[in-house]
Amino acid sequence: MNSRHLADLPSPIASVPFRAAERVDPYWEGMFATGSSDGWVSASQHRRAPASQMRWSGIPPCYVTSQDEALKEMRTNRHRPSILAALGAVSSWRTVTREQLACIAGSRVMGNTYPAALSTPFSAGLLAHGYVSAGMNRLAPGAQRMSMWTVGDQIDAYAQYRKSLTFAEHIAITGGQDWNSEHRFDRHNVLTTELALRVAEFCDVATVLGEKQISLQSMLAASGLQAQLADLGRRADAGIVRRDGLVIALETTASVGHAFRRKMAKWAQILQRHPTYELPLVVLVVDVSTPSQATSASAKNTAHAEIQAAIREAVRDYPGTALNRTSTRLGVVSWTDWFPGPHQVSDAFDGLTASFLARGTNGGEDGWRPVRLLNEQDLPYREGSTDAGEMIPRNARLLAGTPHWLRPGTVQRTDEYLLAQVGAYGIDTLIDPSVPDRMTGPGFTQQVAGRKWRGLVRLGPSARDGRAPEFDSQRFESGSPGSGLEPRT
Repeated sequence: MNSRHLADLPSPIASVPFRAAERVDPYWEGMFATGSSDGWVSASQHRRAPASQMRWSGIPPCYVTSQDEALKEMRTNRHRPSILAALGAVSSWRTVTREQLACIAGSRVMGNTYPAALSTPFSAGLLAHGYVSAGMNRLAPGAQRMSMWTVGDQIDAYAQYRKSLTFAEHIAITGGQDWNSEHRFDRHNVLTTELALRVAEFCDVATVLGEKQISLQSMLAASGLQAQLADLGRRADAGIVRRDGLVIALETTASVGHAFRRKMAKWAQILQRHPTYELPLVVLVVDVSTPSQATSASAKNTAHAEIQAAIREAVRDYPGTALNRTSTRLGVVSWTDWFPGPHQVSDAFDGLTASFLARGTNGGEDGWRPVRLLNEQDLPYREGSTDAGEMIPRNARLLAGTPHWLRPGTVQRTDEYLLAQVGAYGIDTLIDPSVPDRMTGPGFTQQVAGRKWRGLVRLGPSARDGRAPEFDSQRFESGSPGSGLEPRT
């Protein structure tokens, strides 16, 4: 199988060092010895630490302020686009390296170890900072060591920060969901993020989605269906959206145990229950195990064979129907199949070729057949269309966690949702706002009239009666908290 360097592939990213070819390769360069890292530091930990220990955290003393002071500064326009970009990235992808954050945001300064813009969200407890402590990275000087960002330990602080956000900014950060710090598995999250970024950069896809946006509940809701009670919290690790609307859900794993087998069985059951016209979903397991995981009882790593066995078992128990075979919607690929070496990419990555069980087809001798996931002939989606493929990207462009080059284009009007909630669709003055309540440009680093005052409109009884909305000048000047539309300076 032929391979090329990532630098030889055409890229939509205009500048380095945020392309895949310039970022540290988290798989081949041994960034993580195990599934989790122990190098996290929060502002609350830093404040509690004795002065003799603070120096070992690596955090500059001036980087940490009081939480109240940090939240107060975050209510201003200072570094606002960068803060939104960072919070949106960790909310969607859980854990990102500083290079990945810079790539998602499209901002060079975000690639620094301690960007000045992130001092306030770090001090407020919304972000936590960590160093990769494995491999050669642990010996590198502090300024050059690879570091990561994730959701901080002060979850309640977001409720206070939310009061200073517009509705569009809240959507950009959370996608309208809760702010939480679930599923912090560093190697798993960083590799999943890296894979999604490489797909977004080099493959012809509509968009990519982080873990927070790829829940089963939200995908079924798009078809007017409700998830069963036992499946309400089920979500994949990331998602790839094809141009015709088919979603490829990524499940990243480095080992196989009882929990993984149960997960495969559950996915097979869900795929059997919901054909593609109800749930346009294909599940792809990505094997990110390494040769170093070989045990004393085995001469080589057996994780890939165990993943295949788990899929066989799941498909056997939930085979589907002749028109909805589970075997055609549950596949596996190894990281090394697509990326055989450091910053190397194989031909199989072009169409996202993976292995699926050959049941009901003229498959290979080993019982598996190659399928190009991005090829509509190899993996047909009968209900797919250009309009269906645009639905998810139209909403994903509102998210700060979406890679910056995928954001330009038509977006969903967030103000229409708010008007619908109060039954005020007929107000002419709000049909086409003169100042769009969102930020554009690479990584929210460019604002549309970001420093201009926006009129605070009060949708009172008169608005619901169809009369013109009232402008509350007194409330506008005072910037009363809790409205989510306070003026910013």
